[in-house]
Amino acid sequence: MELTRPAVDTLLEGYRLGTDQGSIAFCAVNLIEGPDEHGVVKRIVVDTGHTGRRTDLDSALQQRGLSRSDIDIVVCTHAHWDHIENIDIFDRAEIVLHKNERRYLRQPHRNDFACPEWIDSVVGRFDHRVREVEEGVRLIPGVEIVDAPGHSAGTIAVTVADNDGIAVLAGDSIQNSTVARERRNALVFWNDELASATIDKLLTIGDVIYPGHDQPFRVGSNGHFEYVHDFHLTLTGVPADQPGLRFRVDEGFQQTIMPGIEEQRLPE
Repeated sequence: MELTRPAVDTLLEGYRLGTDQGSIAFCAVNLIEGPDEHGVVKRIVVDTGHTGRRTDLDSALQQRGLSRSDIDIVVCTHAHWDHIENIDIFDRAEIVLHKNERRYLRQPHRNDFACPEWIDSVVGRFDHRVREVEEGVRLIPGVEIVDAPGHSAGTIAVTVADNDGIAVLAGDSIQNSTVARERRNALVFWNDELASATIDKLLTIGDVIYPGHDQPFRVGSNGHFEYVHDFHLTLTGVPADQPGLRFRVDEGFQQTIMPGIEEQRLPE
Protein backbone atom coordinates (compact mmCIF):
# COMPACT_ATOMS: atom_id res chain seq x y z
CA MET A 1 0.00 0.00 0.00
CA GLU A 2 1.36 3.40 -0.98
CA LEU A 3 2.04 5.77 1.89
CA THR A 4 0.55 9.22 1.38
CA ARG A 5 1.20 10.50 4.90
CA PRO A 6 3.48 9.42 7.76
CA ALA A 7 2.63 6.50 10.04
CA VAL A 8 4.03 5.39 13.40
CA ASP A 9 4.88 1.79 14.21
CA THR A 10 6.28 0.63 17.56
CA LEU A 11 9.36 -1.56 17.08
CA LEU A 12 10.02 -2.14 20.80
CA GLU A 13 7.58 -1.31 23.56
CA GLY A 14 8.64 0.85 26.47
CA TYR A 15 8.22 -0.49 30.00
CA ARG A 16 8.26 1.11 33.44
CA LEU A 17 10.13 -1.69 35.17
CA GLY A 18 12.14 -1.20 38.31
CA THR A 19 13.96 -3.33 40.85
CA ASP A 20 15.72 -2.75 44.15
CA GLN A 21 18.93 -3.72 42.34
CA GLY A 22 18.92 -1.06 39.65
CA SER A 23 17.02 0.05 36.57
CA ILE A 24 16.00 -2.25 33.71
CA ALA A 25 15.37 0.83 31.54
CA PHE A 26 13.54 -0.51 28.49
CA CYS A 27 12.65 2.57 26.46
CA ALA A 28 10.27 2.60 23.52
CA VAL A 29 11.73 2.44 20.03
CA ASN A 30 9.41 3.71 17.31
CA LEU A 31 9.51 3.74 13.52
CA ILE A 32 8.05 6.50 11.37
CA GLU A 33 7.56 5.85 7.67
CA GLY A 34 6.37 8.51 5.28
CA PRO A 35 7.03 10.19 1.93
CA ASP A 36 9.42 13.10 1.58
CA GLU A 37 8.76 16.14 -0.63
CA HIS A 38 9.51 14.02 -3.72
CA GLY A 39 7.30 11.11 -2.73
CA VAL A 40 10.21 8.89 -1.72
CA VAL A 41 9.44 6.91 1.46
CA LYS A 42 11.79 7.74 4.32
CA ARG A 43 12.23 5.70 7.48
CA ILE A 44 12.92 7.36 10.83
CA VAL A 45 13.76 5.56 14.07
CA VAL A 46 13.03 7.55 17.22
CA ASP A 47 15.37 6.44 20.02
CA THR A 48 17.39 3.24 19.74
CA GLY A 49 17.30 1.63 23.18
CA HIS A 50 20.35 0.20 24.93
CA THR A 51 22.58 -2.63 23.76
CA GLY A 52 20.70 -5.20 25.84
CA ARG A 53 17.84 -4.85 23.33
CA ARG A 54 19.97 -4.84 20.18
CA THR A 55 19.07 -8.32 18.95
CA ASP A 56 15.37 -7.65 19.60
CA LEU A 57 15.62 -4.41 17.64
CA ASP A 58 17.17 -6.27 14.71
CA SER A 59 14.40 -8.86 14.90
CA ALA A 60 11.71 -6.18 14.92
CA LEU A 61 13.18 -4.61 11.80
CA GLN A 62 13.49 -7.99 10.06
CA GLN A 63 9.84 -8.77 10.81
CA ARG A 64 8.99 -5.69 8.75
CA GLY A 65 11.32 -6.64 5.92
CA LEU A 66 13.85 -4.00 6.96
CA SER A 67 17.49 -3.92 7.96
CA ARG A 68 19.68 -1.43 9.76
CA SER A 69 20.75 0.17 6.48
CA ASP A 70 17.12 0.91 5.51
CA ILE A 71 16.90 3.61 8.21
CA ASP A 72 17.41 7.13 6.89
CA ILE A 73 17.20 9.16 10.12
CA VAL A 74 17.70 8.35 13.79
CA VAL A 75 16.16 10.84 16.22
CA CYS A 76 17.65 10.90 19.71
CA THR A 77 15.02 12.45 21.95
CA HIS A 78 17.85 12.86 24.46
CA ALA A 79 21.28 11.40 25.11
CA HIS A 80 20.70 9.11 28.07
CA TRP A 81 22.34 5.71 27.89
CA ASP A 82 19.10 3.70 27.72
CA HIS A 83 17.88 5.67 24.69
CA ILE A 84 21.05 6.12 22.65
CA GLU A 85 23.42 3.16 22.91
CA ASN A 86 22.36 1.56 19.61
CA ILE A 87 22.99 4.58 17.37
CA ASP A 88 26.12 2.89 16.06
CA ILE A 89 24.21 0.13 14.23
CA PHE A 90 22.52 2.54 11.80
CA ASP A 91 25.53 3.07 9.60
CA ARG A 92 24.01 5.37 6.98
CA ALA A 93 21.42 7.29 8.99
CA GLU A 94 21.49 10.98 9.79
CA ILE A 95 21.48 11.41 13.58
CA VAL A 96 19.19 14.13 14.90
CA LEU A 97 19.90 15.67 18.30
CA HIS A 98 18.95 18.99 19.89
CA LYS A 99 21.78 21.52 19.83
CA ASN A 100 21.59 22.00 23.62
CA GLU A 101 21.81 18.26 24.23
CA ARG A 102 24.97 18.09 22.12
CA ARG A 103 26.48 20.95 24.12
CA TYR A 104 25.57 19.31 27.43
CA LEU A 105 27.27 16.06 26.43
CA ARG A 106 30.63 17.80 26.38
CA GLN A 107 30.41 18.53 30.11
CA PRO A 108 27.70 16.52 31.88
CA HIS A 109 27.05 17.13 35.56
CA ARG A 110 29.04 14.89 37.92
CA ASN A 111 25.79 13.52 39.39
CA ASP A 112 24.17 12.73 36.05
CA PHE A 113 24.10 8.92 36.13
CA ALA A 114 21.97 8.78 32.97
CA CYS A 115 24.56 10.66 30.90
CA PRO A 116 28.05 9.54 31.93
CA GLU A 117 31.03 11.17 30.24
CA TRP A 118 31.52 8.29 27.80
CA ILE A 119 28.27 9.19 26.00
CA ASP A 120 30.15 12.13 24.43
CA SER A 121 32.66 9.67 22.97
CA VAL A 122 29.88 7.52 21.52
CA VAL A 123 28.14 10.44 19.83
CA GLY A 124 31.45 12.01 18.85
CA ARG A 125 32.23 9.05 16.59
CA PHE A 126 29.32 10.11 14.41
CA ASP A 127 29.57 13.89 14.58
CA HIS A 128 29.91 13.99 10.79
CA ARG A 129 26.37 12.57 10.62
CA VAL A 130 24.85 14.55 13.50
CA ARG A 131 22.28 17.21 12.67
CA GLU A 132 21.67 19.62 15.52
CA VAL A 133 18.05 20.76 15.56
CA GLU A 134 15.52 22.80 17.48
CA GLU A 135 11.76 23.33 17.45
CA GLY A 136 10.07 23.62 14.06
CA VAL A 137 12.55 21.56 12.06
CA ARG A 138 10.63 19.37 9.62
CA LEU A 139 12.13 15.96 8.94
CA ILE A 140 9.60 15.01 6.27
CA PRO A 141 6.13 16.43 5.58
CA GLY A 142 3.98 15.90 8.67
CA VAL A 143 6.92 15.06 10.94
CA GLU A 144 8.42 17.86 13.05
CA ILE A 145 10.71 18.43 16.01
CA VAL A 146 9.27 19.98 19.17
CA ASP A 147 11.42 21.36 21.98
CA ALA A 148 10.69 19.42 25.18
CA PRO A 149 13.35 20.41 27.74
CA GLY A 150 13.47 19.73 31.46
CA HIS A 151 14.16 16.04 31.80
CA SER A 152 17.47 16.90 30.15
CA ALA A 153 18.87 20.10 28.72
CA GLY A 154 17.88 19.38 25.14
CA THR A 155 15.12 16.79 25.22
CA ILE A 156 13.02 16.84 22.07
CA ALA A 157 9.77 15.22 20.99
CA VAL A 158 8.58 14.37 17.50
CA THR A 159 5.10 15.16 16.23
CA VAL A 160 3.57 13.04 13.48
CA ALA A 161 0.43 14.09 11.62
CA ASP A 162 -0.92 10.63 10.86
CA ASN A 163 -4.37 9.25 10.01
CA ASP A 164 -5.44 9.36 13.67
CA GLY A 165 -4.53 13.00 14.36
CA ILE A 166 -1.30 14.14 15.97
CA ALA A 167 0.96 11.55 17.54
CA VAL A 168 3.64 12.83 19.92
CA LEU A 169 6.71 10.66 20.37
CA ALA A 170 7.71 12.12 23.69
CA GLY A 171 10.78 10.22 24.86
CA ASP A 172 11.33 10.85 28.55
CA SER A 173 9.64 14.24 28.53
CA ILE A 174 6.66 12.01 29.37
CA GLN A 175 7.91 8.69 30.70
CA ASN A 176 4.52 7.07 31.32
CA SER A 177 0.83 7.71 31.82
CA THR A 178 1.28 8.46 35.52
CA VAL A 179 3.63 11.31 34.64
CA ALA A 180 1.00 12.62 32.23
CA ARG A 181 -1.71 12.46 34.88
CA GLU A 182 0.42 14.12 37.57
CA ARG A 183 1.93 16.68 35.17
CA ARG A 184 5.34 16.11 36.81
CA ASN A 185 8.37 14.43 35.29
CA ALA A 186 9.49 11.36 37.22
CA LEU A 187 13.22 11.90 36.78
CA VAL A 188 14.63 15.39 36.30
CA PHE A 189 18.26 16.09 35.38
CA TRP A 190 17.93 19.68 34.16
CA ASN A 191 14.97 21.79 35.32
CA ASP A 192 11.78 20.68 37.07
CA GLU A 193 9.76 23.77 36.12
CA LEU A 194 10.64 23.36 32.45
CA ALA A 195 9.87 19.65 32.63
CA SER A 196 6.35 20.30 33.94
CA ALA A 197 5.69 22.98 31.32
CA THR A 198 6.82 20.54 28.64
CA ILE A 199 4.30 17.92 29.77
CA ASP A 200 1.46 20.46 29.54
CA LYS A 201 2.67 21.51 26.10
CA LEU A 202 2.86 18.00 24.66
CA LEU A 203 -0.48 16.89 26.08
CA THR A 204 -2.07 19.92 24.44
CA ILE A 205 -0.53 19.06 21.08
CA GLY A 206 -1.02 15.30 20.99
CA ASP A 207 -4.00 13.06 20.35
CA VAL A 208 -1.86 9.99 21.05
CA ILE A 209 1.24 10.05 23.25
CA TYR A 210 4.10 7.61 22.73
CA PRO A 211 5.92 7.84 26.09
CA GLY A 212 9.49 6.83 26.80
CA HIS A 213 8.75 3.95 29.17
CA ASP A 214 5.15 2.88 28.72
CA GLN A 215 2.67 1.83 26.05
CA PRO A 216 1.17 4.55 23.84
CA PHE A 217 -1.99 6.11 25.18
CA ARG A 218 -4.78 8.32 23.93
CA VAL A 219 -5.63 11.49 25.81
CA GLY A 220 -9.34 11.47 26.67
CA SER A 221 -11.51 14.58 26.95
CA ASN A 222 -12.40 13.52 30.50
CA GLY A 223 -8.77 13.56 31.58
CA HIS A 224 -8.41 9.79 31.44
CA PHE A 225 -5.85 7.95 29.38
CA GLU A 226 -6.65 4.93 27.22
CA TYR A 227 -3.81 2.64 26.17
CA VAL A 228 -3.54 2.03 22.44
CA HIS A 229 -1.49 -1.19 22.73
CA ASP A 230 -1.97 -4.10 25.08
CA PHE A 231 0.70 -4.86 27.67
CA HIS A 232 2.80 -7.94 26.86
CA LEU A 233 5.93 -8.92 28.76
CA THR A 234 7.42 -12.29 29.72
CA LEU A 235 9.98 -12.48 32.51
CA THR A 236 12.53 -15.24 32.02
CA GLY A 237 15.32 -16.76 34.06
CA VAL A 238 13.49 -16.70 37.37
CA PRO A 239 10.55 -18.89 38.47
CA ALA A 240 7.51 -17.26 40.04
CA ASP A 241 8.16 -19.16 43.28
CA GLN A 242 11.84 -18.20 43.49
CA PRO A 243 12.70 -17.67 47.19
CA GLY A 244 13.25 -13.98 47.80
CA LEU A 245 11.36 -12.84 44.70
CA ARG A 246 8.75 -10.25 45.57
CA PHE A 247 6.35 -8.10 43.57
CA ARG A 248 5.61 -4.70 45.06
CA VAL A 249 2.42 -2.90 44.14
CA ASP A 250 2.94 0.41 42.35
CA GLU A 251 3.07 3.08 45.05
CA GLY A 252 1.99 5.85 42.71
CA PHE A 253 3.93 8.83 41.47
CA GLN A 254 7.43 9.30 42.84
CA GLN A 255 9.83 11.93 41.57
CA THR A 256 13.61 11.96 41.59
CA ILE A 257 15.51 15.21 40.99
CA MET A 258 19.23 15.01 40.45
CA PRO A 259 21.23 16.54 43.30
CA GLY A 260 23.02 19.69 42.19
CA ILE A 261 20.46 20.54 39.54
CA GLU A 262 20.64 24.21 40.49
CA GLU A 263 24.27 24.24 39.32
CA GLN A 264 23.39 23.28 35.76
CA ARG A 265 24.90 25.38 32.98
CA LEU A 266 25.46 24.63 29.34
CA PRO A 267 29.13 24.79 28.33
CA GLU A 268 30.05 27.34 25.71
